[in-house]
Amino acid sequence: MLSSIKTQIKVMRKGKEYKIAFIVTFSYSCLAFLYALLQNAGHDLSLMKDANQMVCFSGANIWWSTFCILWPFLIVLPFSTSYIDDYKNQLLPVYFSRVSKKDYYVSKLTAAFVGTAFIIAVSFLTNLILCNCFFPHNGNTWIGEYQMPNFYRGLLGTNIDYRTLYPSIPFLRVYLFSPFVYNLMYVLLFSLFSGLAGSFIMSLSFYIKKNKIILFAPFFILTQLLRVIDAQAFSKAVETQGLYSNVNIFAYFSPLFSKGLVPLFVPVISVFLLAAMTCLTIHAIHQDIRSLQ
Repeated sequence: MLSSIKTQIKVMRKGKEYKIAFIVTFSYSCLAFLYALLQNAGHDLSLMKDANQMVCFSGANIWWSTFCILWPFLIVLPFSTSYIDDYKNQLLPVYFSRVSKKDYYVSKLTAAFVGTAFIIAVSFLTNLILCNCFFPHNGNTWIGEYQMPNFYRGLLGTNIDYRTLYPSIPFLRVYLFSPFVYNLMYVLLFSLFSGLAGSFIMSLSFYIKKNKIILFAPFFILTQLLRVIDAQAFSKAVETQGLYSNVNIFAYFSPLFSKGLVPLFVPVISVFLLAAMTCLTIHAIHQDIRSLQ
């Protein structure tokens, strides 16, 4: 199994799709940092926002929404289409002659997870480190100055004009302990979720063998649909003072800003993806090899 995983990771790293995904994601993290640096050039350090507020995955970053549009495509590129290439190039019988079907499929899923998570983690971690090296640590946040009334109201959610079951920011104690650790945790969570999403798309490719383009659609449609639903729900909650629950997936990976977050939302989605991926993979493993020829 381990040897098969190593082989698939080597194949992935040599692929042009993986390199494109890495270049695009890493370029985004670096360009977002450079943009923030240029925007603050010549400003008084005491008036600039804190280093941990300037990260590329912050809701205040004007490029974050653009990256959210690209994300459904970036999670597919690294390796999630490689099974279709193996199928079209008639490499499956060759692989199955060397490793079991179970090892092959599991190694494919593992490589997709590792590759996608690695790209997000390295790119966003680079941005986080650059921001902490070049921007001041002055406690100025987008929700108010450190230890001032607006700051506490922003953290606790007592300044919002609508009802929500969970008004405070997630992982509040972690943020109060260290904003850097808080951001680092978000990088880890987003990387893991991206890896899971990439593996899920890989499991879909076991059945969608004719057209790679279809694999780019599921998460793009899902994320855009949820963003529309969330915008409508938010507007309705503000107008009617009703209960608001955030269903925008990206809001759960943008630290400090998002409100109305439901703790079980991302875990439930993750469990669903994991369960669906498991079922699809088990079915693929037990297919007769004639169906793959």
